[in-house]
Amino acid sequence: MLIQRIDHVQVAVPTLEAAAEPFRRLGLALTPITAHSGTGTANTVFFVGEGEGEFYLELLGIVDEAEAARNETGRRVLRQVASGGSLRRLLLNVASMREAARTLSRRGVAIDPYEVFAADGRRISVAAVLPAEGPGFEVALVEYPEELAARFERHARAGLFAHSFPLKRLDHLAAITHDLDGATRWWADVLGVAPVGEIVTPAILIRQLCMGDAILELLAPASSASPIASRPAGLASMVAYEVADLDGATALARERGLNPSAPEPGVIPGTRRATIPASELSGLSLQLLEYV
Repeated sequence: MLIQRIDHVQVAVPTLEAAAEPFRRLGLALTPITAHSGTGTANTVFFVGEGEGEFYLELLGIVDEAEAARNETGRRVLRQVASGGSLRRLLLNVASMREAARTLSRRGVAIDPYEVFAADGRRISVAAVLPAEGPGFEVALVEYPEELAARFERHARAGLFAHSFPLKRLDHLAAITHDLDGATRWWADVLGVAPVGEIVTPAILIRQLCMGDAILELLAPASSASPIASRPAGLASMVAYEVADLDGATALARERGLNPSAPEPGVIPGTRRATIPASELSGLSLQLLEYV
């Protein structure tokens, strides 16, 4: 299997401290802001889940515009922030970047892996960006220098799961496409990720792709009257997390100054959902999902 799991998403933000504040207020334990060597960028992240379900959300910003302008990563983030930020990149975990490159080459896709370092010289990962014309949005692969279990234990010892808000795990992400069959073929033929389910509503067709313990939903308009018919293709700036008690989670969010929607039946059968709007979370809407 080429793809092990959904690893993380990047949310481009203009100011890291300001962007992190509502997540901290909600009760999520974010890492200290960490600069990346040679890119002019820095991040802060929070982790949820374990094993194949371990996932993190990365707030990514510019800390040195001059340095950022001199390299491709920095220029990319500068462009993303200038155009409004929000969720911009999906990163998928592979066990071996070398094997991934060989497999993709046989499937007609070339990648150019590069190493990512912290400002202290510590190697964080090896990453590679996939050609955007395939998925229709930014997708990258990432390999870490340690096994997933060891990585989880290190994060747990560092207190990175010590949240006071009850997120259990990433449930799903979503991406809009106007060619559902073509997008499905790309994921299956190039990355070996076949659909595991489909949900049909009067307005939206949803095809579900499973990676690890989470789902990527491909969303297509069911008709020209669909609310997503006029929206551009690409990642939705939304992350859906499972919670055990939706009523309790929404009440806690309100106590902490956020305004989630009222719980309602979810599109996924057997679920209830509520959403904290993107306007309150640095351009990212956070869906809370309870299985009932």
